[in-house]
Amino acid sequence: MVVDSVTKQDNPSGRTMHTAGKMYGLAFDENWYILGESDGKGDIPEFKVVAYKGHTLQGNYEGSFIYAKESKLPSAAVPAVTEILAKSGLKFDEFTRIDNTCPTDRLALNDEQAGTGTSTTDWIDLVVGEGGVIDWVVPGWRGEYKSK
Repeated sequence: MVVDSVTKQDNPSGRTMHTAGKMYGLAFDENWYILGESDGKGDIPEFKVVAYKGHTLQGNYEGSFIYAKESKLPSAAVPAVTEILAKSGLKFDEFTRIDNTCPTDRLALNDEQAGTGTSTTDWIDLVVGEGGVIDWVVPGWRGEYKSK
């Protein structure tokens, strides 16, 4: 992947950063923008509002997000974020909070006792058990088709 930091002189699009490369064989080209930010000095907590626009052979895509130091955007930052987003034609109310915390009130998905079907033991049974995935990919791996 190529990542270029750009300056205003060589950047008529106003992008903050450009990336290009291939992921899983699919070429992509992206422009990234810092739409606005607070340095945390004063009454507005620190945050950054970031947006991106990209292109692959499958089409164009775009998105945006807000970085904050707290796990939830402080309410004191919401008016400033809303104003920054509005200047770019975006609406704060259309954003969804993403919870990246690790839950501690339930078993992990890959825990055998969780019963989710995603533990290592579950996958071993799926792969090598009677009629499992290996039977689809490599029929006769157990030797049942060998001539006697």
